Amino acid sequence: MKHWIDLKAQIRRHLDRGLELGGVSEQQFAMFLYSSNYYRVSGYARCFYQQDGPSERYRAGVDAATLMEVYDLDRAVRNAVLDGVSVVEPTLRSRVAHHVTRSIGGSDAYADANLYLPENTRPESPGPARDRWTAEGKNRSIVLGSFASVQQRDEIFIKHHVRKGDPIPLWAAVEVISIGTFSRFLRALRDKSVLEPVAKSLALEDVPKLLQAVQNIAFLRNIAAHHGRLWNRRFDGHVTLPRIALDVKRDYLSPRTPAAALTLLGGLVDQIEGSDGFSTQLLDRVHSVPGLEEGYYRPVL
Repeated sequence: MKHWIDLKAQIRRHLDRGLELGGVSEQQFAMFLYSSNYYRVSGYARCFYQQDGPSERYRAGVDAATLMEVYDLDRAVRNAVLDGVSVVEPTLRSRVAHHVTRSIGGSDAYADANLYLPENTRPESPGPARDRWTAEGKNRSIVLGSFASVQQRDEIFIKHHVRKGDPIPLWAAVEVISIGTFSRFLRALRDKSVLEPVAKSLALEDVPKLLQAVQNIAFLRNIAAHHGRLWNRRFDGHVTLPRIALDVKRDYLSPRTPAAALTLLGGLVDQIEGSDGFSTQLLDRVHSVPGLEEGYYRPVL
């Protein structure tokens, strides 16, 4: 069982593992740990540990100033991510609601289970087809459950429809479901051709790239919103790299890296706003501390 330790003991643990204070006083480092949480800082610290030596031992020459600098850099990048998401997310929700409602009709047509995958009956034989059918059915249930729960929301524009006894239209419901549910909703649609105008409006090559981009942005947004570590974080899934992302890239992009997701976000915001201002600002921030950008392009954890 882990026991509580005070700030002085936390500092001693870092020093015992080979961290140098350098020009940072113990009081400054203590306040950094006090404000940042020992375990949150530890995620960054592990990136500076020896790769082939004793476990949990800092590489020679790593000091507290470096640890604090990378923490501040990542916080600035996360803040920039949230700025970009504030452009992309409302745009996606609005355009999807516009085109899907135009196709399926108003009212609560989006609550019809037949709108979503799976299309056929459950395959009798075990195997990939049945697994896919089961996954699609589970996804549909999550989406429909989330839409049903919209009735209990406190937003004024939702209560307006509920009080009148009217169905909540998609363009209202889509504003209050989570970004994760929104991504599930798009993937659950049987007829994804309704999303082609959305993909085209964002200069994405096709609907699959749109679906992947939404999933990527949702993942990136959730890390940033919960103050998670982006720097030196390997991604589990692939990041889509449409032309609008490749046009603004600064370096080679592996599809499982924070840099790929950040570049995608930059390309999307630029396309929506009609300028390269955001991608320039975001990627300038990523590259603002020489050497530390490697944690976004070539993560180790």
